[in-house]
Amino acid sequence: MAQTASTEPVGPATETDIERETRLAWERERLDEAFDDIANGRVISGQAALDWLDRWAAGEEMDEPPSR
Repeated sequence: MAQTASTEPVGPATETDIERETRLAWERERLDEAFDDIANGRVISGQAALDWLDRWAAGEEMDEPPSR
């Protein structure tokens, strides 16, 4: 059964070995996903992302950000 992530920040000096391994595995998965997105052209420009976020923050009904 998967462990849920804590909502409390854990400092590197206080996290247990299991917490550290869990965090590192989660980070590796996110990085692998990001590298796959980049390799397959699933990216948008920084300005397009900021524009989307501005509209979302203003309460506009938003779908996923546009590609490119």
